[in-house]
Amino acid sequence: MTARFSTLIVEEIGRVRRLTLNRPDQHNPLTPRSMREILAAVAEAEADAGVHVVIIRSTGRSFSSGYGFIAEDADPGDFPQHAAIEGDVTAMLALGDGWARIWNCALPVIAQVQGNCLAGGTDLTLHCDLVVAADDARIGFPPVRSMGVPPTNMWLYHLGPQWTKRLVLTGDTISGTQAQEIGLVVATAPADELDRVVLDLAERMALIGRDLLVANKRVVNMGVELMGRSQLQRFAALNDAIGHRAPEARAFSKQIAEVGLRRAIKDRDVAFDAPPEDGPSLDVGQ
Repeated sequence: MTARFSTLIVEEIGRVRRLTLNRPDQHNPLTPRSMREILAAVAEAEADAGVHVVIIRSTGRSFSSGYGFIAEDADPGDFPQHAAIEGDVTAMLALGDGWARIWNCALPVIAQVQGNCLAGGTDLTLHCDLVVAADDARIGFPPVRSMGVPPTNMWLYHLGPQWTKRLVLTGDTISGTQAQEIGLVVATAPADELDRVVLDLAERMALIGRDLLVANKRVVNMGVELMGRSQLQRFAALNDAIGHRAPEARAFSKQIAEVGLRRAIKDRDVAFDAPPEDGPSLDVGQ
């Protein structure tokens, strides 16, 4: 871990810059500070002519459990309260604009996913260019059951409409293996081989000249922009702010205050614990 970053480990491996989220005991929550540091580290890699590829990974049992709070990571102004919907909309738009800096990074960025990759963890992951997951990773956005809309909603561009709806209309999670089957991740590996598989891919990409990597990524990203990525992200942010004010979301927030987050999630997910007998083989819950 560098003195510059308190939540990240930064490594130089030849032409590869590897960033490791390092709050394993808390399942690597995306706190405001950790998000700032991720974005800063990606920007520094982009500005370094010796770097060709960036890897984002995590330590511990989870890639990321989603957005969260750790007291030592909090800075003044990190958690403003938005009584009015416009303040909430502005905050969600800023969140999307932040993750878009990874999507728009000139260099290829690979997400290396192990364990739980939930809620906000998927916002980070799906803004990377490639996702490689452990076979037994758990990927999904369970908060759609009680809190709102994925605020950046990159699912559509990775999955297409039917699988996106299948996941965001249930909050179900899928394994890394299932994610590869439907095209959400480009490759999987046993958890103990994931470092090697991802680094091998990154180093293979890094054999190509930096200017050519940048040019080819730019063309593909422009194609996605022509499909409306930026406009959809802004629309998702607006609807997430609206969703925060749905009766179910308000009731869930009240339950969290009364019994705590873990118990509220457990109570919410009871009805989802048993998938339909003839339904797809999906994991459920958070």
